[in-house]
Parts: sequence; C-alpha cells; structure tokens
Amino acid sequence: MPLLTELKTCFGKFALSVVEWIVAFKRSTERLLPGTWRIKPEGNIALERLIGRFPRYLAAPQGGVVCGEGWYPVVWDLCTAIEALEHLGMPRVAGVHAEERLGGLFLRAASSSFIVTELTREAELKAAATCETCGKPGSLKVGHGFAKTLCSEHGSARQRPRQRRSSSTGLNATPKLIFLDTEFTDLDYPQLISIGLVSDTGERFYAELSNGWSREGCSAFVREHILPQLTAGEFLQERYFAGCRLADWIVEFGGPVRVVTDAPGYDWVLMLDLLEGNLPDNLCPEALAFYCESFPALVPLLQEARQKAFASAPAHHALNDAEALREAWEVMTVNLHPAILDQYLRM
Repeated sequence: MPLLTELKTCFGKFALSVVEWIVAFKRSTERLLPGTWRIKPEGNIALERLIGRFPRYLAAPQGGVVCGEGWYPVVWDLCTAIEALEHLGMPRVAGVHAEERLGGLFLRAASSSFIVTELTREAELKAAATCETCGKPGSLKVGHGFAKTLCSEHGSARQRPRQRRSSSTGLNATPKLIFLDTEFTDLDYPQLISIGLVSDTGERFYAELSNGWSREGCSAFVREHILPQLTAGEFLQERYFAGCRLADWIVEFGGPVRVVTDAPGYDWVLMLDLLEGNLPDNLCPEALAFYCESFPALVPLLQEARQKAFASAPAHHALNDAEALREAWEVMTVNLHPAILDQYLRM
C-alpha cells in the first residue's frame, strides 16, 4: 500500500507538470485570437468576468463562486486547466463549485478524473497561501468569530500582530499539543483555584491549589458551580509544589509542547503565573487560541463534541473542560482542510 501511494503521488506530480505545460501553450495561443475575453486579466478579476469566461463550469446551477476576489485568479487557473484537458479529449466536467469555508477555499468539480482531483487539491493548497481579499501572499488568521486566509495588511484589521518567535528557543520541531483549562475565583480579579491539562495522546495533569485564593474572593457563580466539584485529597497541593509538578510534567514530554486554550487571556496567563521561576525550556512561548466561533460552519459539531464529553464528566471542572476541549479539537481537525490546519498550527 505505501508503494501504491508513492506511485500515485509521483504520477500526480507528473500529470500536474504536463497540465502546466498544456495551460501555458493554451494561453499563448489565446493571445493570438481576436478579442481579449479569453485572456486572464492582470490584477483584480471581476466576478462577472470570471463566470462569463467559464459559464459552463461556474454559472448556476451547475457551478458557483462564493469567495473573496483574491481567490478568483486561482479559480480562473483551475478552469483553464480543465478546459485544456477537455480539448485533449478528457470527458467534460459538468460544473465547478468554489466556496470559502473554514478559512480556506473548498473546490468541488463534477468529475471522476484523477487529474481533475489533483488539480483541485493543488488549487486549494495555493489558496491556503493566498489572501482571499487581495490575492497577495497570505496565511490563516484566527480570532473570535472568524477564520480567514489573509495577507498581513488585511489581517492586521482582524488580529493584533503576534510576536515573532525566537529561533534560539529550539522549538522548531512539531510540538505536542496540550489542552488547558483552569478554574479561578472571579473574572475581574482572577486567582487560580485548579488547573487541568490533557495532551493530544491522553496524558493528564490536574491540581487544586490549597493557597493563593480565598472563598471570599469567589464570585457567586464559582461558589455555586465550581467549588462543589473540587475533589481535594491527593490533588490538593500547595501552590509552589503544584507549579514544580506541572513544570516536571511538561519537561517529561522531551520535545516541544504547545498549549491550546479557548481562554488565553485567563487560562494561559494563570498557568504562566503558576510556573513562575520554573518555566520549562520546551514550552512554546505562545499559546494556540482555539475558538469554536472561528469556524461558524463547525460550531454545531464542536458543541456536540463538548456536550458528549460532559455526558459522563460534568462541566466547570478544569480537567473535564480540558478533555472536552480536546474532543472538540479532534472534531475540528477531521473537518478542516489539511492545508488550513497546517496554517493554523503554524500560528
């Protein structure tokens, strides 16, 4: 099976290189024909021009284009390649759908051709590195309520610039993901009560702090929903000792570790405060924010995954919430395009 996969990959690359040559030849001949409607415009492409050039592929109801104009050239190139293959005898493609979904360009062509499948995949990968708004080089930008592939200029309006990681951290390898949740006293003056972490391979850490917070400083919600779930016993630890244990737990993974949280302004900050003076060298300096709202199309699935996790383990418990976050992440990775997931993990 690995050999078959390798042969299929090699054939796909060869086929794409042949198609690239055919498209280049086709474009050179189009420039010799009367009129300019066939020629790909330089710069921005109007939607009417795109659909007017490839009506059989893109006009409703057999096809459609629902994405930013920065990706129109990608769709134009794909349709040009399909058209060139049809001229050489490939069965006609009934339609092409181009849609922005979950931060990336999803392309579906009504064809069973392996080459067309490879062409759409390559186009999706190209779009994953192209700003949907203007067509300049871009990358995935994620925040509350949005996930978009944008250039730095258009991304700055959506997201504050992130600090560049130092190359001297030694964290260039693919990091292990650790899903984090904390319980704390109050939103205005948060003091850490408990902390739970679950790795992407199932290792767990949980601690409840015996000092550094007080019941009097807790909000009514915390007193009602969180404090009754504290288990004490072996998990109840003095704050400094809990921080040392957590540092040792992270170090034991050996390679780089990156925290995933849906509340970086609280969970990540409180965790770093707990690790003060014991910060592990293999801990990535920035957490990865995972907001369900960033992928609106997946919100029902992600919420369902979290509710299933809470069916046997109640919410508002740090370890249970971390496990539910991991369950939602696994659902997200199954449904997210690999190119977009790769961009997300590089943030």
